[in-house]
Amino acid sequence: MWRTLVRPLFDVRPIGSDLSSFSGGADILHAGTVLLSRTAATAQCFHREIPKYSTPEWDHIVVQLYETGGYVGDCAGESIGIEAGEISVLDLGRPFETTATDFSNVTLLIPREVCARAQGGLFHGRRLGHDSVMTPLVRSHMTFLADNAPRLTGAEMGAGVEALLTLMNASAGRDGDARARAALAASLRQKIVQFIDERLADSELSPAAIASGCGLSRASLYRLAEVDDGIAALVQSRRLSRAFDLIVDASARAARIDDICHSVGFASAAHFSRAFKACYGVSPRDLRALASQRVDCSFLKRDRRLADWTLSMRQLYERLLAQGG
Repeated sequence: MWRTLVRPLFDVRPIGSDLSSFSGGADILHAGTVLLSRTAATAQCFHREIPKYSTPEWDHIVVQLYETGGYVGDCAGESIGIEAGEISVLDLGRPFETTATDFSNVTLLIPREVCARAQGGLFHGRRLGHDSVMTPLVRSHMTFLADNAPRLTGAEMGAGVEALLTLMNASAGRDGDARARAALAASLRQKIVQFIDERLADSELSPAAIASGCGLSRASLYRLAEVDDGIAALVQSRRLSRAFDLIVDASARAARIDDICHSVGFASAAHFSRAFKACYGVSPRDLRALASQRVDCSFLKRDRRLADWTLSMRQLYERLLAQGG
């Protein structure tokens, strides 16, 4: 039952072989667009992989206050350790793996667009520890929200969350604020990529449609796509990536190259062939010939979602610093 409760957010595994000693429970309140829970459980491992496709119902940032216990782990390649009384941030669009002791915590699940508007210090794997003078203030605010959540209206909870984001932003400092905005921007870029991936066959896919579907202004969309040489280049790269998968797929070998070209949104077969070779170093037909001979072509195309996110975050961060934070 515990796995079923938390599965939308994490995969969990109790520590130890004696499952009879495991216990876990949560008081959950859904207030407007925010979910708040007070949870207590015995030691366990938490794991989340990068979602292959978008899951907009769980496109959230997790802010947790560990009232007792804590955890250690890895957040997208960065080590993290949280002790009782400290606050952590996890991005459900990024991978992580943690091991927790027996614990109790307060968890806020906040939609990404709310975090983006606030531009808070909510980068993946952030720790607000005992060494920060802001920690007691953030801790008392989260405790207040948890203690009073049943009596707060949706508007009051929303105001409380906005205040929390302001505190998290203030506690990050200038350098942290730039990192936070860069990480949030990189995650928003990943959301754009996922939106595009679901609509590659639409030859009329436009910047206006992408911006609207991702809850962004067109100016924000163009700014986020700068690291990809623009939104048109990003759309084309995603179409080429899907075409690559279809060409090497043994179950789709009967499909004509021209049909694959049109199925991913290219209007011109000649343009598709030129762009494909420029991207992967082989023509679509040569790639199919290699795949038909059971050559492993994966070296030509790796799953670079995590690397792309990290690179785009670094580029955005450096740009923000160059602009004065």
